[in-house]
Amino acid sequence: MKIRNRRIQKWIAAISLAMAIAGAIWWHISFNPRFFPVIEKQVYRSAQLSASRLNTVIQDYGIRTIIALLGSEKGALWYENEKAVANGRQIQLLNIAFGSHELPQYNRLNQLVDALQSAPRPILLHCYRGADRSGMASAIALILYNDSPFETLEKQFSWRFGVIPYSDSIGVIFFDKYSEWLQTTGKIHDRNNFLDWIHNHYVDPKGNIEYDIDSIDGKGFKDSKWQEKRVATVQKGSGNYIIRGWAVDYRRLSPVNFLQIGIGNTFHEAAYTTQLPNLPTFLELSGALNPQLKLGWECEFDDRDMNPGCHDIQLSIGSSDVSKTVINTRIQLCIEEKGK
Repeated sequence: MKIRNRRIQKWIAAISLAMAIAGAIWWHISFNPRFFPVIEKQVYRSAQLSASRLNTVIQDYGIRTIIALLGSEKGALWYENEKAVANGRQIQLLNIAFGSHELPQYNRLNQLVDALQSAPRPILLHCYRGADRSGMASAIALILYNDSPFETLEKQFSWRFGVIPYSDSIGVIFFDKYSEWLQTTGKIHDRNNFLDWIHNHYVDPKGNIEYDIDSIDGKGFKDSKWQEKRVATVQKGSGNYIIRGWAVDYRRLSPVNFLQIGIGNTFHEAAYTTQLPNLPTFLELSGALNPQLKLGWECEFDDRDMNPGCHDIQLSIGSSDVSKTVINTRIQLCIEEKGK
């Protein structure tokens, strides 16, 4: 009986130890503020800090610029608190949105590079957990300021910061893409080649374009309650559907060549028809986009070619099957039978 009790006690102790280790890892990933220097007196990185902790960091380290890699979320408590602290301390606050587990958009990547090169230092980089997005941005800062080698960069998106190596973390997949380009071109890694790749060769999953779809037959889109899609609903037999939106090739700062709009498997060429008097803020940041460009397009579909049901709307860019990029917009047209 005593032997059995000892075995049970050992199992309980082992389980308790495992739970304690798991709890420590969970706390480290979820709540550790992860404030670390990237380059002393120039760049620091962290998770999302409370207002009081942020105030302390600004005072202790002389922070002059905050780059939030979450993007601005007006009304969100973290955003309003951070904005209030930045305003109170009279320091610059930049918001550039990235996803934790997807390649960065071309325009936002360039905004980050420009900010790291021109913003007053020291700079604080942060995302939510201080792991994935902060890791990528910190590695870029090391290239721009120190021309650091790959082995130094990779430490910024490692276990130490809660990033799983060989995962789909943004830093891992971004620098894998850069490494592939170096191997393909036979170039070596250095600051100049990195900037050349970003400015002239990097292509994001959307083909370096920015776009939106505004309406179908003058009707805007509603967010779906149950899906991560924006939806417009029309009645079957209502004639032709005219879809309107805008698109810009951000690298060339021009309308997108060979732009087609697809509903389901049916694609039609879009025609640029209008200027955009009120450009989105992120387009204005370039300072080079001509507001007189015709970036607003429209595309017409025959109702007779459309079946009832919900159809994904896609954008296609490129002149051939080899160079074509198809983008899922996460927008749907839902066609209902009359009387429903």
